[in-house]
Amino acid sequence: MKTILLLQLTFFPFALYGAMGSSVQVPVREHMKYTFGNHKNHPIQKQEERRYLASLAPLKEEDIRVNLIQNGYGIDGLRLRDIASELVYEAFVSDKQGARLTLYIDPANGSILHKEDAR
Repeated sequence: MKTILLLQLTFFPFALYGAMGSSVQVPVREHMKYTFGNHKNHPIQKQEERRYLASLAPLKEEDIRVNLIQNGYGIDGLRLRDIASELVYEAFVSDKQGARLTLYIDPANGSILHKEDAR
């Protein structure tokens, strides 16, 4: 029983790295380039990755910000992420009751793909 619980707690964070359902796919070559290797944390590589991901997103960051504000969220942070070759906006927000949430948003239509409590 303890082993099963330990395995569930160990692999829970990887549940996010399944199919998010994003409408925008990151090509495998670029996914590998920006995800693996010693160079991935180099500042120039990170800047290049941000530019490349922004070029793939149909909705720009400002559009997502406006949409979230109209839906009553306070925005603490917003960034584009490549999660398992799917492009999503990761938004750190506060709702109307003050609860802190992490939202994963489709960059093609602005719909919320996944919502979780920020810890």
